[in-house]
Amino acid sequence: MKKQPKQPKKPKQLKQLKQPSLSFVLEGKFRRRWWLISKHLETIAAMRGGEHLPYRSEVVTTRDGDEVLMNWLPGEDNKPLLVIFHGLEGCCQSHTVRMIASHFAAQGWTIAAPHFRSCGHLNLLPRAYHAGDGQDVKWMIEYSQALYPRPQTFAVGVSLGGNALIQCLAMPESKKLLSAAATISAPLNMIAAAHAINHGFGHMIYGRHFMKLLRVKVQQKSRRYPAICNMKELNKARTVGDFDRIYTAPTHGFADATDYWTKASSAKALLSMTTPMLCINAQNDPIVPVKSLPKEAAATVKFCQPHHGGHGSFCGTPKDWLPVTVSNFFTNYAQHQENPGIPHDNTATINL
Repeated sequence: MKKQPKQPKKPKQLKQLKQPSLSFVLEGKFRRRWWLISKHLETIAAMRGGEHLPYRSEVVTTRDGDEVLMNWLPGEDNKPLLVIFHGLEGCCQSHTVRMIASHFAAQGWTIAAPHFRSCGHLNLLPRAYHAGDGQDVKWMIEYSQALYPRPQTFAVGVSLGGNALIQCLAMPESKKLLSAAATISAPLNMIAAAHAINHGFGHMIYGRHFMKLLRVKVQQKSRRYPAICNMKELNKARTVGDFDRIYTAPTHGFADATDYWTKASSAKALLSMTTPMLCINAQNDPIVPVKSLPKEAAATVKFCQPHHGGHGSFCGTPKDWLPVTVSNFFTNYAQHQENPGIPHDNTATINL
């Protein structure tokens, strides 16, 4: 019996990876500076001081009788209003806020850069601010709109401020609040970000720095409110996670730190987002792991994920890559709303 000739082996077929149903992923043209050879150097570079912007600042009373510091750069009456929210323990002069504000102010836009409660001005109530506080964000936007009525209002949230901005826009009463919005280095998954900042290099470089600032504020508050939290435990606390467990969670109505991180995470809110939204996150962000970024979002949401940029830094070339990216996104929607007959595609790539 003749042996059958061996059949040639079929070439192995490459496994087709299921593509994530991202509404939009943009590999930005951003290039980091040659000497910023790590994600930590990129992030730390953004912490350097720069020329302060000449804001008009005012302590404003909130609806619940508290006080916050509001900051404005008045622009032209026929140009839009841009409200910018800073990150954890940041301010209106923080690197990323300053970069965005100066770019849009040069175009005649009116800039509002409010401070969260206790930032830049120690507020009156025991509470402070947190990553899921959409109500405060909404009030700050509406206050700015009443003070500076403009044809359109846009908003940018940096890091924690970006997460809070998304939470604000997820509320039913905020659907028509803004024309469009953008977030920069927002921790869309708070549990993943908390792990990054509470362990290893994340804790050594960033966690300890933030912990010192946060602890001092509560120590100051305890002079007026001795029972604000367990001060003995707070004084021994080492990580931001400890701070959230001892102060942030119980003071702001959460069961514990994990409950806070879970409920404050904004990734789920992007699934039903109706406001046009651009989410910018560097793939090498040391605080917001790229694997923690959402794989799904509404059609109104765009994702921009350049390889480099660190956390809220984007120090590189082009020098104005970050504000131009945000500006192009906003301009796309501003033009569409002013001329509804002009078609535009929510999934189209924005030219950088």
